[in-house]
Amino acid sequence: MRWRSNVFTKISLLVLLLLIPVISLYTYSSEESVSVIENEIQSNTNNRLSMFASQVESNIYQLSLYGVSIGQDSSIQEFQQPDTGNSYDHVKLSSAVLEKMNLYTAASRWHSVITLYFPRKSEVISTDYYNAYTYDEKEFSKPFPRTWHFGGGSFTWYATDPISAWSNPGSARLISKISFPVSQLTALLDQNKVNNSGDPFLFHAGFGTLRNGSANEGLIAELAKQLNTVSLSDNGGFKTKLSGTEYYVSYMRSASLDWYYVDYVPVQRILSPITNSRTLFYSSIAVLLVMSLVVVFAIYRSVQVPLLQLVRGTMRVSSGDFSVRLSPKGNSEFSLLIGRFNIMAGRIQELIENVYEEKLRRREATLKQLQSQIDPHFLYNCLFFIKNMARMRNEEAVVAMSLNLGEYFRYITRSENDLATVRDELNMVNNYLSIQSLRIERMTYTIDIPDCLLDKSITRLTLQPVIENAIIHGLEPRAESGAIRIAGTYEDGFCTITVDDSGVGMTEEALAQLQRNLTKPLDENMGCGTWNVHQRLTHLFGEEAGLSYSRSSLGGVRTVITWKDHKKE
Repeated sequence: MRWRSNVFTKISLLVLLLLIPVISLYTYSSEESVSVIENEIQSNTNNRLSMFASQVESNIYQLSLYGVSIGQDSSIQEFQQPDTGNSYDHVKLSSAVLEKMNLYTAASRWHSVITLYFPRKSEVISTDYYNAYTYDEKEFSKPFPRTWHFGGGSFTWYATDPISAWSNPGSARLISKISFPVSQLTALLDQNKVNNSGDPFLFHAGFGTLRNGSANEGLIAELAKQLNTVSLSDNGGFKTKLSGTEYYVSYMRSASLDWYYVDYVPVQRILSPITNSRTLFYSSIAVLLVMSLVVVFAIYRSVQVPLLQLVRGTMRVSSGDFSVRLSPKGNSEFSLLIGRFNIMAGRIQELIENVYEEKLRRREATLKQLQSQIDPHFLYNCLFFIKNMARMRNEEAVVAMSLNLGEYFRYITRSENDLATVRDELNMVNNYLSIQSLRIERMTYTIDIPDCLLDKSITRLTLQPVIENAIIHGLEPRAESGAIRIAGTYEDGFCTITVDDSGVGMTEEALAQLQRNLTKPLDENMGCGTWNVHQRLTHLFGEEAGLSYSRSSLGGVRTVITWKDHKKE
């Protein structure tokens, strides 16, 4: 069935067309806002981590310079000279060197420990008063690393004088060891967390993490596992989920420490106002959609359902069912319209029934008129036959015709019903053919009708005019003997009786003209017998019933009588 738009469909589409642009525009705006804020989060996190890394790197750079510049101090260079043998001067010089080292330590923003190794003298001077240091050649048998080394809870960096002795510390005049405890970094991490919203920490694939005292150890441990599984560049960032929450992670590699500065912030917490606003908007849209559906449903019940009732009612009326009545509901304008429709359908039905009854009465009158035309026509033929037979002194023929004439009038007057059975018609035809065979001695006839056809209804005096035409116009003009053959069939609800004669026959043009005459109005040049039969069959059994003509296998004309059995329907 082709789709057809109606009021309900148009209203539903209008509601959708109103909501779709609003939802689309808001979704686009929300996504753009989220994208901008996420970019801002990433930028702020990277900037904050860069500032933290700069603080750490500046302090580490300052400590690294101490290791290089301390070797240029005059007291330290003098201490590197061979001993003069004066113990007092040596102790005094050691105190001067230690004082210089303490000044360097005091000038640093971080608490650090400076230790000087003098390979040529196998002596050690350190600002760490709690530990005793001795010179061990095995400790300096390997080249020094180029970055700060982590171990024992502190970071350590080595410098040599000359610098070329870095790869062979045993050949150096002076080895400077600068170290600072991890607590310096954790204190800086605590300070950074107080001043910012992040939670930075240091990460190394081999040593683990260094974090502030109030850090979320579970989240950092979970993030450290993920960092171990990815390949980290010098700096970057990515999104990940930790404990079901989405975070943005930023990292930056420290060239001095060979560790990574890492910071992470919860994206969802920052985006929660936008998310809440979006959820509130979608909830409002859902409520609006539900209310729209309620309105549409109300319109459907109040407008669409009555309209569909009226459409179906008018379709049934247009198809000929005038008994249709609709059931109005409520007191709306449609109820009034449906009530008027019922009144209109009732009046149309009444008019149609009156017209139909009038048509039936007119049809019945027509049938009576056609029936009355048969009676005088047959009577005239019989009376002329009796007169001729009386002149010829053929008493037997006169008696037979008189008896047949009496049976005929008894047959047509004993009932007002226009129908008869095929059996009754055959009895009449058998009587008629017996009389004609007496009048025409050279004529023979056969009747072959199946039992299933004998009790079927047919219009009265249908066979007799057909057989009369076959005798008068077919057999009588011939000098030779003639034959009449009557046969019948019943198939698919249709009854058929065929009358064949061996008469003079007719041309194809004459047969066609005879067939056309059956449907024309009766005039003076046309015989009324077969025309009457055809008209009565058509009136009673419909357009499919009637007579048809063709050539007979006996040599004359074949007349076929066809009608449909009403009882089968």
